[in-house]
Amino acid sequence: MVKLKFYYKESCWLCDTAEEMLNGLAEKYDLRVEKIDISSSDYLYELYRFDIPVFEFRDSTTLHSRIKKKELLERLEANAE
Repeated sequence: MVKLKFYYKESCWLCDTAEEMLNGLAEKYDLRVEKIDISSSDYLYELYRFDIPVFEFRDSTTLHSRIKKKELLERLEANAE
């Protein structure tokens, strides 16, 4: 199982693409994704508005912006419980 936080914003095509990648890997890695809309908080919006989508993993590493599948797979393997 892999737990991660997914920071996103509605109407963000990069976020939609990142979510599709996650959906394709959800079963294999038993993903537990906490989706957080950065629009729900001024703090999160200021923090991530130029970096979304952002995946934050258990080991505190992140992937952001144009996320590459190879990098995502490496982070998933490193964070599998």
